[in-house]
Amino acid sequence: MKQKIRFVRQVVFIVCLFGILFSYAMFQGGFVSWFLFYSFLPFGLYSLTIVFYPLHKLKIVRIVNQQQYHAGDRFNVTIQMTAPIFFPIVYIIAEDEWPPSIQMHYQRQNAKTILSPLWKKEFSWTYELRELPRGEHVFSTIRLKMTDFFGLVEKEVTYSAENTILVYPRYIEMTYRKVGQRFDQGVTASPLLLHRDMTIAVGVREYAQGDRFSWIHWKASARKNELMTKDFEERQSEDLIVFLNRTPTPLFEDMITFSASLIRAAIKKGVQTGFVSVGSDRVIFPARDGEAHLHRLFYYLAKVTCDGSEPFARIIQKEIMQWPAAFSFCYVTSSLDKELISVLSDVASRNRYGTVFLIKDQETCLSKEERGMIEQLRRRGVVTIVTERRNFADALVKGGK
Repeated sequence: MKQKIRFVRQVVFIVCLFGILFSYAMFQGGFVSWFLFYSFLPFGLYSLTIVFYPLHKLKIVRIVNQQQYHAGDRFNVTIQMTAPIFFPIVYIIAEDEWPPSIQMHYQRQNAKTILSPLWKKEFSWTYELRELPRGEHVFSTIRLKMTDFFGLVEKEVTYSAENTILVYPRYIEMTYRKVGQRFDQGVTASPLLLHRDMTIAVGVREYAQGDRFSWIHWKASARKNELMTKDFEERQSEDLIVFLNRTPTPLFEDMITFSASLIRAAIKKGVQTGFVSVGSDRVIFPARDGEAHLHRLFYYLAKVTCDGSEPFARIIQKEIMQWPAAFSFCYVTSSLDKELISVLSDVASRNRYGTVFLIKDQETCLSKEERGMIEQLRRRGVVTIVTERRNFADALVKGGK
């Protein structure tokens, strides 16, 4: 209804201008009055033609060179337009409306340009976005605005042209190494998480409190006249579980980059890797390896947001007991607090040792209180590595054997 009213108003306005100039020329007479009328005639006819021009019949296609990117990549967009009829379009304003995620990153509403196709029936516009932000971005709308030389007539049409791109998190090449294991003497660099293989008995030993009844070696017990139990072979486990802190923080993108790099390095090494992420939703990935599992994790990391409202310490307390002790646990966070220190210390006392990766802009940003918490964690057997964004690749080497 509004478009019809606008259409009628514009037609009436142009016709009135013609009437006023013609009347002025007829009653005034002379060269000047008729010169004004004939000078305005081509511009007025052009404005009137724009009113009737079928702008809504333009064919518009947004072309992107690919559907998947990594954060920081460049994104090239080409918008192709085909006019329904030949018409001398002096200029047309084209505007590609960006999704909110893109607008927030670039602090701009959209991409806009002025095109001057003249007699061309097909014309296009190309622009580039640098440093794409992580996430799923849906481009859905293109606006065209057509006007005359003096801005007397404006015609605007909105087109629906949907394109979805998925921007995976950026990652840094890392060399995955096993983190430390706590012994009676303290923390030392050694293969992580030993547990017994109950299928292979390599010897016998005296019964110790806590041994299972099924472990008793009856023949050896009869020979020695005392309880003897089977001694099983110990094997190494490299299974890794990564906990991500989704509490709102300005360093969340750096945490995502580090988590993606860590997960990729572990899976490329053949390590079965799981992932725990709790915020407005609860997402748990079981420990697996392979390219398909890596792709699922990266797809999730592309869309996850820092919307956690529950303290990270309570999430660890709830979730960690669901995993066997024979797992390596890594905690990715940008802050420490007393509750987190208490929970991690309690977890370590149950033989569930892990590594805390503390993401910071610079190590010098650590407060005196945080340095004390780090030292406290290390005394409890929890390896704590302060990781700067520029030194992500060195983080695993610091915690390696």
